[in-house]
Amino acid sequence: MSIAIYRFPDVTTSWDAPDGTGTLSWSSTQPRSVLGHAVMEAAETVLRLHGEAGYQKKWVLHPFPVAALQDLRRMHRRGDDCRHAQCWDSSEY
Repeated sequence: MSIAIYRFPDVTTSWDAPDGTGTLSWSSTQPRSVLGHAVMEAAETVLRLHGEAGYQKKWVLHPFPVAALQDLRRMHRRGDDCRHAQCWDSSEY
């Protein structure tokens, strides 16, 4: 999977701007299993640090995506043959 992060001068007016109008800040190409693991691990860290209530308080407009994290964890376990112990030991939230 290819990932690119672009920086735009004004985020409030750049939501639909083409990538080419921004400045490339970072890019990477990784296997789906590596990206899935990294996203899952990052989301679990945010949830552990803030909890659902703390996340809602900090980010206001959206609750923590618990169901999406559970789906990602199930797909990662089923399809990515991950060898990291925490992928198999972590509890469902």
